[in-house]
Amino acid sequence: MKFYHSIRFRIVVGILLFGSLLITLNAGITFFVMGKGLSGMVMNLIDTEMDSFLYKYEKDRATPLPHSKYINMFKGIENVPERFKDMVKKLPPGVHSVHLQKNRPPVHVGIMELPDTDDTYFMFFHGKEFFHENTSLNPREILMISLALLLVPGIIIGYIISRMLYAPVVTLMEQIKELNPDNIPTQLSRKHTDNEIGMLTRTIEKTMNRINTFIQREKEFTRDASHELRTPLTIIKGAVEIMEQQPEIEDNPLLKKPLKRISRSAIDMETTIESFLWLAREESGPVEDCPVEPAVRKAVRDNQYLLEDKDIAVAIDVCYEKCVRAREEILYIAVSNLIRNAFQFTARGSITITIEEACIEVRDTGKGIEQEKLDSVILPHIKGEKSQGFGLGLSIVSRLCKRFGWKLAFESWPEEGTRVKILWQDS
Repeated sequence: MKFYHSIRFRIVVGILLFGSLLITLNAGITFFVMGKGLSGMVMNLIDTEMDSFLYKYEKDRATPLPHSKYINMFKGIENVPERFKDMVKKLPPGVHSVHLQKNRPPVHVGIMELPDTDDTYFMFFHGKEFFHENTSLNPREILMISLALLLVPGIIIGYIISRMLYAPVVTLMEQIKELNPDNIPTQLSRKHTDNEIGMLTRTIEKTMNRINTFIQREKEFTRDASHELRTPLTIIKGAVEIMEQQPEIEDNPLLKKPLKRISRSAIDMETTIESFLWLAREESGPVEDCPVEPAVRKAVRDNQYLLEDKDIAVAIDVCYEKCVRAREEILYIAVSNLIRNAFQFTARGSITITIEEACIEVRDTGKGIEQEKLDSVILPHIKGEKSQGFGLGLSIVSRLCKRFGWKLAFESWPEEGTRVKILWQDS
């Protein structure tokens, strides 16, 4: 799993986002309050300068207009800089804070009229220069530095908190990894406290207990089915063999043919049962390489009866002495089902079985399958109109292929034939 998909990453990002939001809100409120306070301070400063000038002017009419590094005073509107004229010419006497542009610092101006003259005097305070020279950082720089200082401790704190919060989950994950389907613990939740993780663990434990019960029930069914289904089939096969040895059966074709059908059906049923039991047991362990050609030739011999009274040429083309890592009987089941279908649904023409390094291919000239039905042929109990089986053959082959990492591929053309491949992808 990638780190940025993990809960830890989300916790760290959440802490950083929350901290950034707090810093931004705090900075915004602080700058707003400071701005209001500084604006009031500047207006008081201008008002003080105006009172000082009036006091001096009353004593000495020749007192010069106040000019300093941050304050300029202009006599009459005609001497005011052009960019400020329209802004101040209609303002009444007093101290004013005027915004020239939105989102820009205001301009502070004091307007006064002297008692012995009709001229209006305008006093401007250069606040931008004042703040640039008397502050080392502007608000934007302060905000960026604050966010940068949050980043490192935020990541460290977020990582520590995420480890603390995620530790019970890691413990639970390790416990689940070590679980064995044959030995599922029933007291898994005892190692966890009574919190959300404990509730989750108890829920998992209840589910595991239900799964364990289901597994035990399936094992008992498999064991009983293995015995109860094989026993009658063994009896049927033995009885058929005894009957086939009787002289009256040899001389009576009306009895001999049904007995052969019973024998073949018993063998097919035994193969089907073995397949399902093997799939249900999910056996694992070391498996030796099994050659494909002997399984193919045995399957052709065992299903030869399906070609009786048919004008069909069967060819086995061995291009490569292929061996696959699977049990011999399992390989036979997969190959036999494909060959049986080809024999059963081909009335005339040819059937070619090709063994290559990458795959085994069974191609026939039978009636074929409609394109809209190709995807459903591997479903259980889906069979052709003339099929005498259970509709489980291709379903079994598909499940075997999934088990061994093989791939089952179909190509079919109505009234032209079918080509089926098993590709040994992971052999």
